[in-house]
Amino acid sequence: MKKVLTMFTCLLMAMSLVACDSSESSDTLIMGAEKLTGTFSPLYYSSSYDGYVVDLVYDKLLDYDENNELRPELAKELPEFTNEGKTITFKLQEGIKFSNGEEFTANDVAFTYRLLADPDYDGRYQPYVQYIEGYEAYKASGKVEDFTGINVIDDYTIEFTFTEARSDNVLNVGNSGIVSESAYPDYKFGDMSSVKDQNKTPIGTGPYVLSSWDASSGAVFAKNEEYWGEGFSIEKIIIKPVEMTTDWDELKDGSVDLLAGMIEPKKVGPASATDNIELSSYPRSGMGYIEMNSVTGATQDVAVRKALVYAFDRQGFVDSYYECDDCKGIDGVGAYVPGTYQNPASAMGEVVRNNEEVEGLDTWEYDIEKAKATLDEAGWVVGDDGIRVKDGQRLEIKVLSMKDHDILSNLVPMWQKDWKEIGAEVSVATVDFNTLLDKVYNEESLNEWNVFFMATSWTNDDMGGIYSSFHSTQAYSLDEAMKTVDDQDKAIELYHDVAVRLGELCVKVPVYGNTYFDLYDGDKIEGLKTNTLYPWTSAIQNASLK
Repeated sequence: MKKVLTMFTCLLMAMSLVACDSSESSDTLIMGAEKLTGTFSPLYYSSSYDGYVVDLVYDKLLDYDENNELRPELAKELPEFTNEGKTITFKLQEGIKFSNGEEFTANDVAFTYRLLADPDYDGRYQPYVQYIEGYEAYKASGKVEDFTGINVIDDYTIEFTFTEARSDNVLNVGNSGIVSESAYPDYKFGDMSSVKDQNKTPIGTGPYVLSSWDASSGAVFAKNEEYWGEGFSIEKIIIKPVEMTTDWDELKDGSVDLLAGMIEPKKVGPASATDNIELSSYPRSGMGYIEMNSVTGATQDVAVRKALVYAFDRQGFVDSYYECDDCKGIDGVGAYVPGTYQNPASAMGEVVRNNEEVEGLDTWEYDIEKAKATLDEAGWVVGDDGIRVKDGQRLEIKVLSMKDHDILSNLVPMWQKDWKEIGAEVSVATVDFNTLLDKVYNEESLNEWNVFFMATSWTNDDMGGIYSSFHSTQAYSLDEAMKTVDDQDKAIELYHDVAVRLGELCVKVPVYGNTYFDLYDGDKIEGLKTNTLYPWTSAIQNASLK
């Protein structure tokens, strides 16, 4: 009876996504991550954790391999460029099916990108299609024939024609998950509600299908019986919610098998000294940064934004937070203060990592007196209570912070101390991650914050990956840089100008760049080798469970 009860208890625990001992789940990989939001669509997701689901369920025309090189996926081969680089033609693989059993064709590719051009679309991926010929005409009419830049030649050939040759064209149409047109029978042009309604029930051509999901307990995946590719021998995957404060403990005690993108020395150090824990490390194609509200409040004044950065000891934070005396066999954790908010995996990487100087680029070295002088010159006068005032407005800085966040627990006290010293009144509102996302991307919540911290990663090696954040009206050289496709040296020179301009705007300010460490149970998993543009969701193709 005792044995039966034990097995029954274990079953209940598995159903609630609380793992039993790894020996009881030899066919299941349990991945620990912060909470998913349920936006499991390549059209709408914004959280990197939701991106895990998208990557497991959907395929792209092109993706990166273990060497960070772009390769065909749903495409049969790399695309052909004609028409002075403005036309890109993809030949597609045949015989591929979506998990709903419907065949994948060029019509699904065309449908995916027409959705992004729908006037009711309010996600963040509209820039992917705005330079395709006929975009404006289609957006106004809804007539497929007006979208002249998307041409389905036959079931397995699709052609995209752009209004201009740009460096990001091929990635915009090649490196995004493709949805099934048959999965959205109720969709009507001008109304994306039926598409959004299915964000929690993704249907793709990828190696896994989402079996179930619950916000508090996580997501369960089974192998896609219709999957067309090779590898992916792991039968079942669970993405289990874990807190940043306890995730390492859960890996140690076997509650989870894998933690991706770890950066904290207090976790990486002990992991490197734990016999059964394996580490896969690689340069991160992203960074942690602070974003400041340039629309409302005190930070609408660029002088305030600059002063806050001068009074923020970013190097001091990196030096203290990333110190790792007990990292056995690891050469530090590869942390640095980025020189600009641009993609370190791109050709701008040397500038991002401060290995190359750019004339006119402000490196924002910590200087309290310079911060005070900047505010003085801008007319912010210190009041009797020590808080500066300008034109009747107090220098109030509202920080929107995430709860139980290891980095913010270090950053917020620094801001409270140093920003108070320069005459700012600092208030902190603490919310969970999903609430923070809702507020910072919602115009109705702009009055609730001046500063928030976030981390981001680019999923490609394109220098123009900041375009969705900074249009040419803000970063004047950005459009020209992205149109410079035949002269890499000239393009880099223009991106140097972009870096200088982003420094002047002082809206997104990088705090740290670093190495990522994927930690996993080596007694259970073997062959997991991740890389900068080859995350665990791709690397499990060649991994297996012991």
